[in-house]
Amino acid sequence: MDENSTATVRFIGQKEEDAQQLSWLLSNASNAKFSFEHIACLDSFVKTGRDQQGEVIILDLMKNAEDRINAVSLLGEKVPHTPIVVLTDDDENIGREAIRLGAQDYLIKSQLTTDSMSRSLLNAIQRHRGHRQSAETAPLLDSATAVLNRLPIGVILVTADTKILFFNGKAKRYLEQNDGLIVGADRICRATLPGESRALAKLLSATLSPSDESKSEGDFAISLTRMESDYPLNVMVAPIGTGAAGKGAVLFVSDPAEPVELSVESICKLYGLTPAEGRLALGLTNGHKLDDLAEQWGVSMHTVRSQLRQIFRKTDTSRQSEVVKLILTGPAALQATSLL
Repeated sequence: MDENSTATVRFIGQKEEDAQQLSWLLSNASNAKFSFEHIACLDSFVKTGRDQQGEVIILDLMKNAEDRINAVSLLGEKVPHTPIVVLTDDDENIGREAIRLGAQDYLIKSQLTTDSMSRSLLNAIQRHRGHRQSAETAPLLDSATAVLNRLPIGVILVTADTKILFFNGKAKRYLEQNDGLIVGADRICRATLPGESRALAKLLSATLSPSDESKSEGDFAISLTRMESDYPLNVMVAPIGTGAAGKGAVLFVSDPAEPVELSVESICKLYGLTPAEGRLALGLTNGHKLDDLAEQWGVSMHTVRSQLRQIFRKTDTSRQSEVVKLILTGPAALQATSLL
């Protein structure tokens, strides 16, 4: 809320003199406009009260606090969209218990001032609004996490300062092995070998820096040696987000020893690719390099580069990492299953 906002304060308490004191204090507030309503009977309000936008409740807990504190939970159930602030004597323990039960803040009567009370009420409204939004978006975030956990490849999201924000189930397995890719107490992703760790840090830094057309595709991929496997971990990095606040990177981690079965036919239908282009897109998704694929298929580098240009054109991308990100976050990846 800003200084032009208006809020209705409902004081639920028996004493008229307390209501008058609160009303007078709020009438002098300069940071918002408050209207005031006194409700003497708590039980009556619990039975008939309704949520109304722009309201905040002050609940009197100065007398019989132990009996009345359960009213915080009752009010939370009756008017879940209305923030609650409790008014207590000098017992801060009652205030803290009320917050535990769902109140947004507490006021101590002997310390009441216009500024402290108006600030507490405004903060309670903002805090409650944030809690509501978190509760409303939690199912969506859970669903998004479930989708990422279904992806057949490791996915690690890092912030602009390269700290890990999220990793899916596949990436968790790689990290728990502490071989090739590790994460420290500082939540920064590193390679097992010091030299490769520096290279990975440089790769992340380059990905998070402003775009540079002179960078080659190889600047966005790296193979990390593993001590317990003949195969390295292949890591491809792509930028995500825009602006300083939302910028980050996604690491796609794959194990050549665990190829993923994606439907080439589905990839071709989704992105309008030819079978040869779909096969190349799948090869890139599994972490293979262009020259290795050309040698495996017995075709020239000119041929695979020509196919790659067509993939870029048809998918509106310009880098292999963008193609991989497109496929791995698309419908085709959700149908994939490990070959092992």
